[in-house]
Amino acid sequence: MNEEDKIAILSKLISYKSVNDHEKQVALYLQSLLHENGIESKLVPVSGDRANLVAEIGTGKPVLAISGHMDVVDVQEKNWNTDPFQLTEQGDKLYGRGTTDMKAGLAAIVIALIELKQNKTPINGTIRFMATAGEEVGQEGAEVLQKEGYMKDVDSLLIAEPSGFIAVYASKGELDIDIKSIGKAAHSSMPALGNNAVEHLLNVLNDIQKQLKNLMDEAENEVLGKTVFNIDVIKGGTQPNAIPGSAEAVLNIRTIPELPNQKILEIIQNTIDQYNAHTTGQIALECGMNIVPILGNKDARLLKLVQKIGQPYLQKQNYTAEQIKQFEQQAKLSGIPFSADEILAVGVSGGTDASKFFIDQPTNCNYVVFGPGNGNSHQDNEFVSKAMYLEFIEIFKKVIVEFFK
Repeated sequence: MNEEDKIAILSKLISYKSVNDHEKQVALYLQSLLHENGIESKLVPVSGDRANLVAEIGTGKPVLAISGHMDVVDVQEKNWNTDPFQLTEQGDKLYGRGTTDMKAGLAAIVIALIELKQNKTPINGTIRFMATAGEEVGQEGAEVLQKEGYMKDVDSLLIAEPSGFIAVYASKGELDIDIKSIGKAAHSSMPALGNNAVEHLLNVLNDIQKQLKNLMDEAENEVLGKTVFNIDVIKGGTQPNAIPGSAEAVLNIRTIPELPNQKILEIIQNTIDQYNAHTTGQIALECGMNIVPILGNKDARLLKLVQKIGQPYLQKQNYTAEQIKQFEQQAKLSGIPFSADEILAVGVSGGTDASKFFIDQPTNCNYVVFGPGNGNSHQDNEFVSKAMYLEFIEIFKKVIVEFFK
C-alpha cells in the first residue's frame, strides 16, 4: 500500500462524525476495507447506531489482541481553523477531529494487518483486532466485548492510543459523579420562603472534599501517584434576584488501587446522607463512569518488544532543544518522566479500554498502550504528525511479527 492510500484511509475515518455515537458507520467502512483484503470480520452490536468490530488472522495460541476506539469527542467548530471532519494536510501535520485520539492509531493497526495479510506473513497464533465503540464516555464497547468473552483467551493486549514514543503499561481509574441538589425557588428578598439549592450544593462539595482529603494525601501508588480530584462542572441559578431551586456539579476523580473506586463512592454517598439528615438539603448522587485502575506487568514481553522496536524510530526524530524543552514541560505537568533517547515505560492518569478489558485482572496484566499521537487530544485544531502516523504502521507490523516468533 502506498503513502497516498494510507493517508486516504485516515482521511475517510476522519470524515465520519462519530462524536460519542455512530461508530457503526466507521465499523462498516473498516469491515469493507478488511474484506477487500481477504480479512473477514464481524460486527458486535452495542446499542443504537453503535457497534464494535472484531477480526482475526491466524489460529490458536498465543492470542495477541490489538485494539482502538472509533468514537471521538465533541467539536466546537468555530474554534477550528479547518473543517474538523475533513483531513487537512499542512506540512507534516494532519489536522482533523480524532487524528490523534485515535483514528490515526486505528488506521495504522488496520493497514498493518492488511499489509501482513498481503505479504502472507506467517502468524503462529492469533491476532485479534477489536475496534470499539464508546471509549470516550463509559467504555461501553469494551465492556460488551469483555462480557461476550473476547478477552478470555488473550495473552497480551496492545492498545494504539496516542502515546507517542512512550510505552504506557498502567493507568488510573476514573469516576464521573453527578451531584444534584434540589431546593425551592423563591424571591431573593424573601429567602426564607425558598431553599437554596446552590448553597446546599457548595456545602456538600466542601464536606466531600474534607472527607476525602486525608485519604487522598496518604494513599499513593508507586507507578500512578496519587488520586486526582476535580470539580469539572457546576450549574445553578438563573438570575440575581431568584433563590435557585436546583443545582448540579460533576466530579471527575482519577483513582488508584490504594484508594479504590468503591471506597470513594461509599465515602461520598455517606457524606451526602449525613448532610441530608442534618440540613434541609436534598442531595442525590449518580455515577456516570466507573472504571478501575490498571497496573500492567512491567516485564511483559509485549512491552519489551514495543520498547526495542520503537527505539530506532525515536532516535531518528532529531528533536530540537526547543522541542525537548516543550516535551519535558508537558511531561512534568502530566506527572510522568520524559526521555528524548529512550522509550520509557510509564503509568498515566488517562484511562483506556483496558479498564474494561481487564476488569477481572486489573493487576499484572500483559498490556501496553503505544500509538501515534501527541498531547493535543480533545483540543481544538487537533493534529497528528504525518511521519509518525506512517512510522507506526511499520512499528506495528514489526511488533506483531516479533511477537509470534
